[in-house]
Amino acid sequence: MEKIFNKDLYQNFSSNHAPDDFHHIAFKTTNYEAMVSFYKKLFGCEPLYQSNMITFLAFDDEHHRIAIANTSGVLKNLNFIQKNIMKFKIFLNRKLPSIEGLDHISYRINPIENWFDFYFGAKERGLEPLWTINHGWISGIYYKDPDNNLVEVFFEHFSSADEFKQNISPDFEDEPIGTNMDVEKLYEMFKSGTPFLELIQKGNTVPEGKKPVSGLEAVTNMKKKFKD
Repeated sequence: MEKIFNKDLYQNFSSNHAPDDFHHIAFKTTNYEAMVSFYKKLFGCEPLYQSNMITFLAFDDEHHRIAIANTSGVLKNLNFIQKNIMKFKIFLNRKLPSIEGLDHISYRINPIENWFDFYFGAKERGLEPLWTINHGWISGIYYKDPDNNLVEVFFEHFSSADEFKQNISPDFEDEPIGTNMDVEKLYEMFKSGTPFLELIQKGNTVPEGKKPVSGLEAVTNMKKKFKD
């Protein structure tokens, strides 16, 4: 497929068929109580409606942002072979990385100090991210829910199209995935007064004498912050 990198598109495009906004995500799960508990803990959600069958969770003034349906009862209606095939499929989904389908859902928190507050607040609630990465235009922390779905929480590097064009990582066109980072090292840099443009540079939390973990290597080594 042809490579395209159209910098002029950012903050300068609106499709004639675009919806007003993105509203909610819905999950089907046999791990119902754990999934509901995770999203309540991650975003401080409250249920607008909750039952043994389905839960609608809100974290703002909308009626719901996350829906979770309990499909464990479906297994009871399957025959022996179908039931065991489904159980094996569920096991694989939770244990092995997928190479197709939805990769992650993503939420933005700006400015950077609010993003740090979210990270440390989630940590106090017992939630540690699986992956922390500077993508070049955003920096994200990724959490894994009980069904192995990835949830990204990021802050935006740029507030205008001009900032984007002038400051996007020069290697972005050839390496658009990003570089693994250490959020707590980044926080120390932030607290010490490091300029924002330096805070968003890829590889800035890698210790001296070490090398960054970037690109596809970052995807396959999510917990590795740097290498020798």
